[in-house]
Amino acid sequence: MNLNLFKKTVSDRWRSTAVFGGGILAYVLMTTALYPTFRDISGIEELLDKYPKDFLRLFGVESFDITSFGNFVTAELLGLMWVIIVVAFVLGFARSVIAGEIHDGTMELLLSQPISRWSVVTSQALAIAAGIVTLVVVTVLGIVGFGAALGIEIFYRGFFAFIPVGICLLLAIAGYSLLFSTLLKDPRRVVMASAGLTLAFYMLHFAGAYWRVADRMDVFGIFHYYNPASVIDSGTVPVGSLLALLAFAAVGFTASLVVFRRRDVAP
Repeated sequence: MNLNLFKKTVSDRWRSTAVFGGGILAYVLMTTALYPTFRDISGIEELLDKYPKDFLRLFGVESFDITSFGNFVTAELLGLMWVIIVVAFVLGFARSVIAGEIHDGTMELLLSQPISRWSVVTSQALAIAAGIVTLVVVTVLGIVGFGAALGIEIFYRGFFAFIPVGICLLLAIAGYSLLFSTLLKDPRRVVMASAGLTLAFYMLHFAGAYWRVADRMDVFGIFHYYNPASVIDSGTVPVGSLLALLAFAAVGFTASLVVFRRRDVAP
């Protein structure tokens, strides 16, 4: 890793990271503040019982227990909306690094310095990882902080157990997004390819509730290993799921190194 390049990449993206962090906190506050009112709505439990159980999988839960703050936060935030927000951050980061610098013509200048291609990929990958860790920690601290301020009963161990799960999910997405950034010349295609693959993984996971073939294939998708409701309820870090997600990240990162070593960086 090249420390100066790492610092430069972080410096170039800190405003974006701050904006995403602020947006996440705003959404967390809205979700947390809504919970006491939602919980006390008359007849809401009967209404939720009528929802198709398999459909709830789209929102990251297998059942909706209105008395559980963790279950509510998963359905309203961590199961879908949070994923959309943080994936947008990861894709924007991947777009701006290798493919973005080649497209802008700055990569040739960068490689004219005494810095190896290996260091370029490693430094920018670590910068993405730093942004990911920041957003996941901000999310969890926002949930427990706002929840405590509003007097909501919180299972702290469960939410803190979610931190490594959220980080590993986003690292897996960052892995193949970085690979697309080394493969494709147009940064817009990097975003389209990464977003498309992420959506395909998500829909495969959802379809698994209705189609046995999709359920079997789901083990090859990242969302098979992402179950925030279970983690938050149990307070246990699923080591096997973390290793699977890290394997996705490692394959993407390693392939990025191999591809970038051979790539023509002329815009």
